[in-house]
Amino acid sequence: MADCCLKTTLLPSKSAKRQKFGSSGSSKTAFISVKGDASDTWRLDAVVDLIKAGGVGIIPTDTYPALVCDIDDKRAVEKLYTIKEMSPSKPLSILCRNFQDINTYTLGFPASNAPGRRDMFRLARQALPGPYTFILLASKQLPKQCVDYLTGKSKTRRSVGVRLPADDICQALLSQLDRPLLCSSMYVDQESPLRLADAAVLADQYAGRGIDFVVDSGQRMAEGSTIIDLTGPEPQLLRQGKGDASMFLDVMAMA
Repeated sequence: MADCCLKTTLLPSKSAKRQKFGSSGSSKTAFISVKGDASDTWRLDAVVDLIKAGGVGIIPTDTYPALVCDIDDKRAVEKLYTIKEMSPSKPLSILCRNFQDINTYTLGFPASNAPGRRDMFRLARQALPGPYTFILLASKQLPKQCVDYLTGKSKTRRSVGVRLPADDICQALLSQLDRPLLCSSMYVDQESPLRLADAAVLADQYAGRGIDFVVDSGQRMAEGSTIIDLTGPEPQLLRQGKGDASMFLDVMAMA
């Protein structure tokens, strides 16, 4: 879809059964088109309402598109796992609005008192917003369904990935919500390292699974985020993605 396309439409699902948001099989998918420069983000009001009602849908980020839902809505979290056909023990990441969200749901970035060691919090402040996922130790405020929504069991040392995307549309949506979103990346075009993200294609693929909305901002070249694990004694680069990891290389051991 071109960036100039401004519309909200309802796509019929392959499932004719009408159910509430938060369960699989909703009868229609809202397709919301906004400009790539985020100059008409008032169109996201409908998405905000759907999320607050327990909806699950796809939004653009600065890396892959993300399947998102309300972090505190257990039923929506269950639906997200069902749509992605993921194991309930597989963790999700958090799309944060700001550093305050990161400090709320995690124990924060580890301090470095070692001589000559660069401070990870300062590095993160330089890198974010940006295409990075930081794995941090979770705080008690992290809902248990974010670890395993079926059992609610938590591990001895819970951890969670946090993101603060440098994407105007994603940030505009987050700014209208009372809390961050849980997310799972939507991978496309497995044949290419740089993948073309097309909201219309994703809508067609997932509408039959009960997805509630898709936000379209035009076709984008998508690449995974750079993932850095900060839960151990030494930082580890788990994946080199779109984000430049060079600023972290002198303080981390390659996984």
